[in-house]
Amino acid sequence: MSAGGTGPMSLLSKIVGRPSKPASTLLRAGAPAEPPGSWSDVVNSYQLPFDQSGEQARAANAAEAAYYAQSDRIAHKWHSYLEVYDRHLSQYRDKPVRFLEIGVFQGGALQVWRRYLGQAAILNGLDIDPRCAQVDDPDLTIHIGSQTDTALLARIVEQMGGIDVVIDDASHVSEHQIATFEFLYPLLAPNGIYIVEDVHCSYWPDFGGGLRAPGAFMEYAKGLLDRLHARYVLDPDPEDRDPGFADVTHGISFHDSMVVFEKRASKGPPRTNAVGTRWTF
Repeated sequence: MSAGGTGPMSLLSKIVGRPSKPASTLLRAGAPAEPPGSWSDVVNSYQLPFDQSGEQARAANAAEAAYYAQSDRIAHKWHSYLEVYDRHLSQYRDKPVRFLEIGVFQGGALQVWRRYLGQAAILNGLDIDPRCAQVDDPDLTIHIGSQTDTALLARIVEQMGGIDVVIDDASHVSEHQIATFEFLYPLLAPNGIYIVEDVHCSYWPDFGGGLRAPGAFMEYAKGLLDRLHARYVLDPDPEDRDPGFADVTHGISFHDSMVVFEKRASKGPPRTNAVGTRWTF
């Protein structure tokens, strides 16, 4: 390949719309020559036996303690999520946080959230599977319908009196994740948290993804990093410099299989402030 990027791989990337691979050698450890056969092979390879009581005894934070204490309805989360939850959601413990989890499954996760957040939390769940209506815990509110039904989402937010935390653990289909985020994020309260889980599905074609695939949620989230910095962009296109998203977003955190968005009240233009009285040179 030539230094100017006109070689066959660069040309191929232009044809298929996928950027050529980065040249960085940072922290490479090597990978098998052959990729996994399917996404289910990937998931199954990480489903290993574990000692729940031992995990509870070793809990390093309140989210781990709440999760591994679960003994009623089934909950199913990746272990690495628990530290991320505690980092971003501990501020809501024992407060009347308005909390929506999209994707109810067996209802166990909502019981975990009750244990973690406390009795003051207003816990709602949404699932497209009508069987989830059987989750009849009196302190939980379950809604049945699609995560892309904006009329339903609007009714849920209204019934909750607003919304502070959203966790999207539903279809994992990129198109659905994006549509739900674009409707709910503007409705999220200032200082709210929006978490999209299982974004490893962004790398799987069955969920509308693929590595650096246009339309994958991960690619969408990467684009929002540019929007977070819109006030610094020098490009002539006003769309690229629109600060609407940046002005209400404190940050975006990428974790293994999770993206976390931190909402804020309108920040206005950024400020740079010098303090002190003495210059060194």
